[in-house]
Amino acid sequence: MQDPGDASSASVESEAPSGSSHKLGLGVMLDVGAPDGVGVSAVLRPLQWLRINAGLTTNTLSLGLRGGLSLVPLSSFISPSLNVDFGHYLDAKYNDLVDRLGNLPLQTDLPVENVGFNYLGASLGLEIGKPERFSFFLRVGLAHGSMTINEAEALLRDVTGDPDITAQPLTFRFTTPSVKLGFLLYFF
Repeated sequence: MQDPGDASSASVESEAPSGSSHKLGLGVMLDVGAPDGVGVSAVLRPLQWLRINAGLTTNTLSLGLRGGLSLVPLSSFISPSLNVDFGHYLDAKYNDLVDRLGNLPLQTDLPVENVGFNYLGASLGLEIGKPERFSFFLRVGLAHGSMTINEAEALLRDVTGDPDITAQPLTFRFTTPSVKLGFLLYFF
């Protein structure tokens, strides 16, 4: 005959959570790279292999918004990752950028204003650390972007010296290598 105390202890043991259960992760990511600039993002890990991030970036000329997804197939000290990021930099003056680049053909005193910047990038990464608490990462890939100069007509008139020139906003599209170095820290 079985003791009732033994049956209850057997059912308690079978209901105990296994060590392989996943806990929801909430944390912060700090990084620097191109074309993103410097960024800080909140990170949500709803599944052990999936991360969702959203945050703010700056390229020292403008403030931007960024979001992204990361797939991390392994939960080990060294893990690969597949990442997609998208972002938008708010309209800003880009005269400082023109000045930093030095002697370019663009010689104008007009402000290069209302310039918006968008990008979408995909990268492969390598993460080192304890995946449920912290990790350092390096990501490399490609990014596609576009930059729009909304007040192009005045700028082109000044550069060409032709007062009769007319123009729509100018959009420059580009594809460039991307790189990002950063740190992830989970609080929960």
